[in-house]
Amino acid sequence: MLVGASSYSHLDDLPAVQANVPALRALLCGAAAPLRTENCVALVDPATTAEVSKAVQKAAREATDTLLIYYAGHGLLDDKGALHLAIPQSDNDSVYDTAVPYDWIRRPIESTGATRRIVILDCCYGARAFGIQSESVIDLAEVDGTYVMAAAGETAVALAPPGETYTAFTAELIETLSGGVPGASELLDLNVIFRHVRGRLKARGRPTPLDLDRNGLGATPFIRNSAYVPAAPPPADAHHDMLHVLESTPRTATVAQLVTSVGLLSEQRSATAGDIVRTALQVRAVTELAPFLAALFEAGHRAPAEAALPTLFLTRPVEETAHLVDLLHAMSADECVVSLLQLSVRLQPTQQAVRFAEALCRADLTEHARALLTGCALTRDVAETVQLMQELAHGDLAHLLADVARSVAERRAVADVTALFLPLCVDGMPDTAALLSQIVAAKRSAIDAAEMISVLVREGHEHAARQIFAVGMSQRGPHYLAELVAALQANQLVDAAASARFLAVQHWPTEDVSQFIAHLLTVGQHQHALEAAIHTARERTVEEFASITSHLTDLVADQAMRELLDDAARTCSPSQAAYLVSKLDAAGQDGPADRIFWLSLHRPVGHAAGMLRHLDHTGSRFVSDAELPELWQTCPPSDLARLAVALERSLPHKSELLLSITERPADQVVTMVDSLEKAEANTLSNKILRAAVAEWSMAAQAHLVIALEERSQIGCARYLEQRASRAEGFADLLRTARTESKPAEPWWPWWPRQRFAYQPSPHTHVMYVVKRDESVFDIAKRYGVRQAGIIDENTLRAPYTLYEGQALSIPLQSDRRHFMLPPFPRRLVPGRVHADVEQLQRLLKRAGYLDQLASESSYGSETCQAVTRLNQDHLLGRDNPRMTHKGWDILHRLARGGG
Repeated sequence: MLVGASSYSHLDDLPAVQANVPALRALLCGAAAPLRTENCVALVDPATTAEVSKAVQKAAREATDTLLIYYAGHGLLDDKGALHLAIPQSDNDSVYDTAVPYDWIRRPIESTGATRRIVILDCCYGARAFGIQSESVIDLAEVDGTYVMAAAGETAVALAPPGETYTAFTAELIETLSGGVPGASELLDLNVIFRHVRGRLKARGRPTPLDLDRNGLGATPFIRNSAYVPAAPPPADAHHDMLHVLESTPRTATVAQLVTSVGLLSEQRSATAGDIVRTALQVRAVTELAPFLAALFEAGHRAPAEAALPTLFLTRPVEETAHLVDLLHAMSADECVVSLLQLSVRLQPTQQAVRFAEALCRADLTEHARALLTGCALTRDVAETVQLMQELAHGDLAHLLADVARSVAERRAVADVTALFLPLCVDGMPDTAALLSQIVAAKRSAIDAAEMISVLVREGHEHAARQIFAVGMSQRGPHYLAELVAALQANQLVDAAASARFLAVQHWPTEDVSQFIAHLLTVGQHQHALEAAIHTARERTVEEFASITSHLTDLVADQAMRELLDDAARTCSPSQAAYLVSKLDAAGQDGPADRIFWLSLHRPVGHAAGMLRHLDHTGSRFVSDAELPELWQTCPPSDLARLAVALERSLPHKSELLLSITERPADQVVTMVDSLEKAEANTLSNKILRAAVAEWSMAAQAHLVIALEERSQIGCARYLEQRASRAEGFADLLRTARTESKPAEPWWPWWPRQRFAYQPSPHTHVMYVVKRDESVFDIAKRYGVRQAGIIDENTLRAPYTLYEGQALSIPLQSDRRHFMLPPFPRRLVPGRVHADVEQLQRLLKRAGYLDQLASESSYGSETCQAVTRLNQDHLLGRDNPRMTHKGWDILHRLARGGG
């Protein structure tokens, strides 16, 4: 099964991969090749992951002798570090659902009926296919019957040289298969092929490949060596005599004779070669076995040696086997040592493996003993691993137990680690069980830790779960704990997530708490971020809370901070909202405090009233007698109406203070009445109208009636007129007022007296870029429009806070009335001297764009700069010094309408 992916939509293309597959197919499949042509499947640029998975499953299902899987392309890692094989549609930002998980390849290989299983990966991170890195003596975990060859290590990038026909690794593999290995035997095994490829890549300074030989498969013949040159046969008599001697007396032959004989017999009589090695292992002294085995491995006769090595464990005491390992280690025969330890891991019962490890320690081979025990702990089932740890705890190797447990916690599946934790607790090994959970917290991902915590909580081990929180807090920091909270929430462990959040807020310094809350927002846990903020407000001093909110403002984007405040206003209880508002206000965070306060007024009246009662109890400025009357100047009428309704429910005397109309202009009063009517607070609007009758002059009352009629509040106008008409002369005064011209109000369009010299504005909207500290009220006043129009046009939410650089759409018409302005002068161009230029400069000065002391006589540099600023403020172009039709309209509004 040959798979290649060369063209990608979201990754860099690898054009050389397209040539890899057909070249390898020609070498591996055919009459003289190791595989039959009809059994070879080539798949180049597969369309979907399912296409690859189905093809691999079919090949594994049908294979009986040899299953070979080759892949060339991009290797990708998901968020857990697992290997995925890319296809053309794969995306590095979404690895899990766009690439083929290597597990989809591994599982069919493990279940196939083929006796030989070979995997060749020419991709980045190919060594992840081994499950663990396979470069040292401690990496002993195996799956029988599989040989893996990978182009690059876990952290190296497989090289695809530009302009070359094949990728670097596959090019050398093709050269080796086609050109052969000089000096090697007639049939090349995978080990010889790999060593030759690795040597060629090293010589060219390219990434070094890795291999993993499962169960000695790499030593079996794979393909004919095209560079093989038959050696001259030895004299017939000598050959016959040597075979006779070695077959009849393996006890007396020298080491050199044994090695030579095994080499000769391995090609002609492999079974006899294995028998000779096996017999020698049983009868020769250990001091002779060490050079014998080392020479066999050095000469490339690994297969008969490894086939006979199990005899050692059956016939020799563990002390002798340990002594053999010591001698081999002293001779630097590392390959032979690794094979011995691997066989021990795979073949020896747990108790015997422990005895062997003890013997290795007595021979001062502690590292080898640790490697042996670690391999057993990583590959045995849970029950055997528990038995192994118990043997270690109660024997002479207790000092190695912590290292073995640490390797298990770091490298086994978290489900296995959790399954080990439970019996260890029951069987009197709580310290080892606690070490497992601590290592999971310190080394594993937050998702793994959450999975373990879910089982521990379910089984009643809450204390161990809290220990995972504590270790994560002390060693991993705010980012990890926020991800752990998210993982716990995803597993529906709400209480556990709340416990982690509580510990963080309770014990961390202010800067860490800020980072924790910020990262909770980043991972989408807004509710937990809000609860953490509320808990912080309750548990910390004002100074600490001020520091936390200041850091938080620096860490998160403005939009995320606004969303957090909005969540607080939407979901907090009245007491929580009041506490947050008070704490933020005391910490100097006026903006966040205002936002939560005004947004909370949008909730049901009972909630808002409860919040106001709590604020009044704490003496908050928001409900102070001095602050309430001033809100008319700064807050939108709709918000004041909501505040008045809530105050009437909770603090009636404060409501009267807010609704006082003493010294209020008529336009503010009519706006408040209009807002109260829209809020269905008729009782409060009638209270204002009765106050107007009692406190205002009849002329002011008449103007108020007319203003209410213009606002279409006819019912209120009639109510006020009926009450005011009880005073003698009011009816005549009202009639006179209705015939008089209406004075201009700040937010109504400006109308010139000589209309024939003006023309209506064709523009209905204008864009404006908000400056620092500007409010909706300031902008509405500046342009002579109503605040409500700006709020509705831009769908602003209370408390209508604006930020610098925000683009607002400002509606320029009101009640179907057009703004009137002089015709646009055509002579307004830079460099001109004209009367229209003088008019333009007067308008620019009144609108604040040109200095009052400027005295240019032409459309010069100062005028150009002023016009450029006007255009930039209204998105009419950057660096544009020319006056436009819309700019002319805006300038007249600024100079006259809102001035």
